[in-house]
Amino acid sequence: MRRRRFVAAAAMSALLLSGCAVASDPQWTPPGWEEHDIRITTQPEPVDPAGVGALSGERLRNDTVGLQARFSLLPGSGAFDDRIVGMVRDAALGRAAAIGKTYAPEVFPLGAGLGDRGCVRGATLRTGAEVLADPALGPVGGTGVAVVCDIVAATGPILGERVRIIAGGPGGVASDDTTIVYADVATGAVGSAADLWNPHASARLHGEIVELLRREAGALSLATAAPADEAGLAGFAPALGTTVPGAGGSLVITIAPGFTAPELAALDMPPTDSPLVIEVPAATAATLVTPLGAALVAAGQAGAAFDSPVALPAGSTPIDCDLFPCVALTYDDGPSDFTAGILDELASRRAAATFFTMGDKSSRYGDVLRRMVAEGHLAENHTWNHPHLPDIPLDAALRQIRDATGAIEKQTGERVTMFRPPYGEYTSRIVAGAGLPAILWDVDTFDWQGIADDVLIGRAVEQPRPGSIVLQHDIQPNTARTAGAVYDGLRDRGFSLVTVAQLFGGQVPASGAWRSGR
Repeated sequence: MRRRRFVAAAAMSALLLSGCAVASDPQWTPPGWEEHDIRITTQPEPVDPAGVGALSGERLRNDTVGLQARFSLLPGSGAFDDRIVGMVRDAALGRAAAIGKTYAPEVFPLGAGLGDRGCVRGATLRTGAEVLADPALGPVGGTGVAVVCDIVAATGPILGERVRIIAGGPGGVASDDTTIVYADVATGAVGSAADLWNPHASARLHGEIVELLRREAGALSLATAAPADEAGLAGFAPALGTTVPGAGGSLVITIAPGFTAPELAALDMPPTDSPLVIEVPAATAATLVTPLGAALVAAGQAGAAFDSPVALPAGSTPIDCDLFPCVALTYDDGPSDFTAGILDELASRRAAATFFTMGDKSSRYGDVLRRMVAEGHLAENHTWNHPHLPDIPLDAALRQIRDATGAIEKQTGERVTMFRPPYGEYTSRIVAGAGLPAILWDVDTFDWQGIADDVLIGRAVEQPRPGSIVLQHDIQPNTARTAGAVYDGLRDRGFSLVTVAQLFGGQVPASGAWRSGR
């Protein structure tokens, strides 16, 4: 009897269970994380500056204040160059003020090696101590300020340069600051890396990164992370200033160690102890960028080569000769059959010069004169046919100057702004009557004496100081033959080769006689 009741109960239980069973769904999956397209990545390699043809590599060394700076400019970009040079100027003057010194441009003996200029690829990714200790990058002795750079973007119309300023002292690295500057050569827009992002980007990216780290940690909660508070966003904001392009139009940011959020702390995750490099794909980045950022994303998606602007001639580019050690090379008595070769040597080095030309040669060498001004050099007045001006009547002397001006301007289409009296001979009445400043010199190579090439090179390279005006003659074969060696030697010492106008800040004095720019 008992056995019959047990079987009946078991049968009833089986019946009840079978009646309550729910049909299974083979397509069902448990709920999971919402898809996030950002990802952890590695720092992209900088661009090789040698492959960016429009760049002008620059270098400054100043042992008095303890500075070495290497950077690259984009001639003709205006605001971009102003931003880069401004940072270097601030570093130089700030260092000088900090140690109670006055900054003045310096050059060094031949063999200094300062002709090697511009960004050293990967320098901004090295440790601060490594940069300061490298004699090609850091200040002499490692104490002072080093400015280094990398090209981080050169695609489509966008150029990006990362500039890092490291200050070192007896205790090691005292400060270390990095700024990335972008230029859109198509529109002229210039901005920092942070300027690539719109005002909503910081909050959106912060939330995405918190979600990414929660997922990486294996969190079970699917609740959306709370929006970051003001302090959290302030701590995250510097990451936007590290933005560089990644592959396919993506943008890459680097978050400094110490990143955290309440959701991460709840998982017992400590603040990050190393930089966190995050890639934001192009599709997501495109919704979070400004027009400058959109141009960078689009260029990366297209995989376009850098749309390099036509480089402006060296003589057309503004230069601060209170910051850079400048020297003005000048050539008298031409043009001649040697002048074109000198222009070739200048062009190959993006260097500038001033030619004091003869009026009676203007017609015969009109093509050379026009090439001079087209390539950024100055074609100025050396009288009609080279007389001793004080030895002839005043009206005849002034006619020599006036007629030469007319002939030169007719060929070049440019205004003559200065004159050089033959043999350096003048009177105050001649200068006043000419209405032009008389430009003399403080370094005379005496190339017209037929001196040996090595002697000529030594005089032209070793005698100048910052602000010097050097006299040579483009009618002399030794001058033409040694031009390239002279330019290389001056650059090795640290000089920038400029026109007389550039030496005076772009505007020559209205009157008077001048032997140098300092």
